[in-house]
Amino acid sequence: MDVGAATDHSGLRVMGTDECLGRLGSSVIGRVAFVHDGEVVLLPVHHVMHGSDVCFRTSGSSKIEAAADHDPMSYEVDEYDVGTRSGWSVAVTGTASLLDDDDVVAEVEASDGAPWTIGDPTMSVWVRIRPTTITGRELRPA
Repeated sequence: MDVGAATDHSGLRVMGTDECLGRLGSSVIGRVAFVHDGEVVLLPVHHVMHGSDVCFRTSGSSKIEAAADHDPMSYEVDEYDVGTRSGWSVAVTGTASLLDDDDVVAEVEASDGAPWTIGDPTMSVWVRIRPTTITGRELRPA
């Protein structure tokens, strides 16, 4: 473990924002969480980064409704290696919105190297999570 590395109360190394953004950018699948009809919903989605914003395409009405209402939304990616008992997790919390700027949509689509769309992509929209917090933790082998 790094001498002087910041750790949380459970001994996990705390990652800085730039490292968290790098881990988000190296991943393509994560989980989005939001409240719909009074219940917490947690769903897997494919994402791309646009600066520090997490963007994903969806045709799911609950996600679209949450974004249209500018609801709070969280996103999480992680990786874990059972053999080495090491891994990391990055969580983003922020405000959801529909991505309606045609230039930004074109940039996001161009950067989407592995789209995960089911059905007609013209029937889907891009949702953006603009972060208010980005946190990450890493478990290193002993």
